[in-house]
Amino acid sequence: MLKKPLLQKLPLTFGSSFLIDRFESPYFETPWHYHQAIEIVLCDGGFGKKFVGNHVSDYAEGDLAILGSNLPHWYRADDACYQQQKPASIVIHFLDDCFGKDFFELAEMTEIKRFLETAKLGIEFYGESRARIQEKIQNLLKADKVARMLGLIEILHLMSCSKEYQILSENAIVGVSKKDSERMNEVFDYVLKNFKNDINLSEIANKTRFSEAAFCRYFKLRTQKTFVEFVNEIRIEYACKLLAENDLNILEICYESGFKNLSNFNRQFRKYTNNNPKTYRQLQIHQKQFQLLD
Repeated sequence: MLKKPLLQKLPLTFGSSFLIDRFESPYFETPWHYHQAIEIVLCDGGFGKKFVGNHVSDYAEGDLAILGSNLPHWYRADDACYQQQKPASIVIHFLDDCFGKDFFELAEMTEIKRFLETAKLGIEFYGESRARIQEKIQNLLKADKVARMLGLIEILHLMSCSKEYQILSENAIVGVSKKDSERMNEVFDYVLKNFKNDINLSEIANKTRFSEAAFCRYFKLRTQKTFVEFVNEIRIEYACKLLAENDLNILEICYESGFKNLSNFNRQFRKYTNNNPKTYRQLQIHQKQFQLLD
């Protein structure tokens, strides 16, 4: 049965103004949820899907993101991940007044304050920036109290100066109610388990206690995208993974990803990636070859 998280309240250890810890578990016990604290999350093991606001994408070991206050999110480990390793993450939670009510109002903190405003949409890092920040986060686990405080400020400084990032959610989305979180959990879980097959709109509407029309309005209101767009996005994410990781031909990948005909698959693929499947696969091959040479 799905958990029923909503507003997660995060306990601080005695004498600490923010939380940092490494979590390892057979399952991620906290599905779609939000909290007042700003969160920095570094995936330290495992792989799966992450939902941040109205964004969805794959994550794997090394994935690094900062999630602003009250931004709903869920890191859902793939079923195959549980058979290979325990999902793990290093997580930092802090409030914007953790160093004092007006700390981020200081002139020296102007860039960081502006960055934290942008983080309300969720920000993911890559490249050299990610590698540098990842090292700082790992060092923070072993640091004493003062070094942790200085280390967090340094991490925020590196993030605010980085040019190697992607904003995740297209719009600011905040948690609303316990019932809302339960419904979104059901929707995400249903789609991830059924996207390879026909998605039954009446079934998911019934699960969430809506008529079909009311469910479509509800989903668009909560994510700023239609339910069909969301399902197609999940399918295209999966198709991208297949194109990059195995030798199935494009027609096989079309059907394996849940599409019923090649023309629609190609159209949706171009819409979400700005490439056709063949070109995307070639780019992935060239990227892997470049990484090996590097």
